[in-house]
Amino acid sequence: MTTTHYRQSWRMLSPAARLLVCNGLFFNLAFYMTLPYLALHLGGTLGLTGWASGLVMGMRVFSQQGLFLLGGALGDRLGYRPAIVLGCLVRSLGFALLGWAGDLPLLLLAAFLTGFAGALFTPCAQAYLASECLDGRQRQQAFALHNLASQLGLLLGPLAGMLLTDIDFVVTGLVSGGIFLLLTALQWHLLPPSPRHVRERPPAWSEQWRDLIGNGPFLRFTLLAAAYQLLFHQLYLAVPAYINSQQQATGLLSGVFTLTAIIGVVLQLPASQLVQRRLGVARGMGLGLGLMGMSYLALPWLQPWPVAASLTQAACLSLGSILCFPLFAAHLPHYAGDRALGGYYGFYASLGGCVALLGNVLIGALLGEAAATPPAAIWYGLALCGLAAGWALYRQLRREELANAAAAPLATPRRSL
Repeated sequence: MTTTHYRQSWRMLSPAARLLVCNGLFFNLAFYMTLPYLALHLGGTLGLTGWASGLVMGMRVFSQQGLFLLGGALGDRLGYRPAIVLGCLVRSLGFALLGWAGDLPLLLLAAFLTGFAGALFTPCAQAYLASECLDGRQRQQAFALHNLASQLGLLLGPLAGMLLTDIDFVVTGLVSGGIFLLLTALQWHLLPPSPRHVRERPPAWSEQWRDLIGNGPFLRFTLLAAAYQLLFHQLYLAVPAYINSQQQATGLLSGVFTLTAIIGVVLQLPASQLVQRRLGVARGMGLGLGLMGMSYLALPWLQPWPVAASLTQAACLSLGSILCFPLFAAHLPHYAGDRALGGYYGFYASLGGCVALLGNVLIGALLGEAAATPPAAIWYGLALCGLAAGWALYRQLRREELANAAAAPLATPRRSL
């Protein structure tokens, strides 16, 4: 992928879409300069007990994953721009309070604010970006650029956070909150009131809920795509447990995260071009999920060489991720049609979060003691999950593509002779 291709992909986007892509960089920069060091701050600097630290961390996850549907539905009614602006402002307050607070009630409030803010702006930003694009191909390119920017933020955020936290975690929280405050001002002044391609007014709450639940193809797509969240989030649970059990230095875990971010930054657009020119959406999603699942086989198969096993697994997982992840968000409007997009993106995110949470509970129970070697059943189970979800998603999308191709000639009016 040459620099010219990157410029062409960027130029094809509207100014509003470019701003939303840049949001991905600064959202993750501000987020990851704080969150990786929060647990250490809670248990070390503040001296909170383990259950209290877990409660604060869990509050943030619950208030975000559990409220995605509400945030998306609110965006459909308030407008995507007001919801994005409000989400940025609330997260600015949340992160500043997270750095400053010293007692449990304030920390819980800060955690709730940061999570609820994400539930507001994430589905609404996705819905706005999807509505801003003319067709499926442009949406794929836009979400690929957004994922690239997010990976760059993931790469730079922990580095900036390490420098700031060495000064004081209060400084980290204030800088992170300041970035979100700046983003609030940018969205307010630069983001148009509505996307270029405005969809119809949202239905009533009850009607929208019935529409979501009654949309069988969308529900199947969302459930299968949720396997991505289960597979990816093991970078934060099962993979660290494996590295710890092999008595490897913590630097290896940092190397795993750095490698995944670098692959995302360098290869995201080439992967998207490969999908558009050779693979197609169905194969791209199926291969991506399958490769993510197969990546976990590197851990038992290369166990005599734990460093090679960990880095191989991280590389394969990241390659699968950049193939399929942007496609999920780009393809979702296919099921929504002209209906309110915010609720659809919110439901998609909430279901993915629930699957990740339930999967983590099960895998956490199987992991056992901290120093114990994770059972091989975890890795083979994750591989099977990725392969099964990837194959099923490929089959569903291929059937839809064939049905659309068969219906296209019928929809084309004949010329008069």
